[in-house]
Amino acid sequence: MKITKLASLVVVAVLTLSACSSNESILPVEESENALKSYKIKRDATGAYSIDLDVDENVKTQAFKNEETNKNEFHFYESDNQTSKKQSKELLIDDQELSIGFIDTRSNKTSNISIIDDNIEMAKKNLDDTFLSEYSITSNEDGTFDLDFTVKNQTTVDFVYNQEANIYEIHLEKGKSSERDFSRNFTKLEGEVLRIDFVNHLVNSMYKGQYAYRSSRIDKKPKVVIDNGEGSFY
Repeated sequence: MKITKLASLVVVAVLTLSACSSNESILPVEESENALKSYKIKRDATGAYSIDLDVDENVKTQAFKNEETNKNEFHFYESDNQTSKKQSKELLIDDQELSIGFIDTRSNKTSNISIIDDNIEMAKKNLDDTFLSEYSITSNEDGTFDLDFTVKNQTTVDFVYNQEANIYEIHLEKGKSSERDFSRNFTKLEGEVLRIDFVNHLVNSMYKGQYAYRSSRIDKKPKVVIDNGEGSFY
């Protein structure tokens, strides 16, 4: 009788250990923190672009131009050496498109931002034909994006969501307004593309003899697309 009780205890102990091992094997693996905390892409009043990076501690950043995709890539690696958390770099628009890719080797995440705009030389020539003075796009750790921009004097601003095209449009045109600085926060849903367009309503004046003629046109620049690799311009 004592042997039977002992055998039962052994069986219970084995089953308990097996259950514990099973539970340990199905525990979720802790997700690695993002090496890239946030970034800010900005265009100044001259039309020049630059980027500010805020990375986690002990993260190495490697930047290079991918000649095959014409993309400015930023790779982030774990490093044992203390590195600067704040980094800045000038960016050049190639053929009116600026494409940037972020590759985080620690969290295995990638993201992209693409901008259609005039390069700095063309921007200088067209400064009188646009209403936008400067702007910046900042990524936040909660997945949202802050848009801050400044317009020229006597510019009216109207925010419109184009539901059919899924684009947030910022309409700019000449008008009586003293407000120049604006800010908006946008949420990018997982698996979806965030698109933001500046829509400039321009009026051209032409003179023939003593008569004046006016024609209107729309110029959509800059255009911004933020995605995880699936987005493109339309």
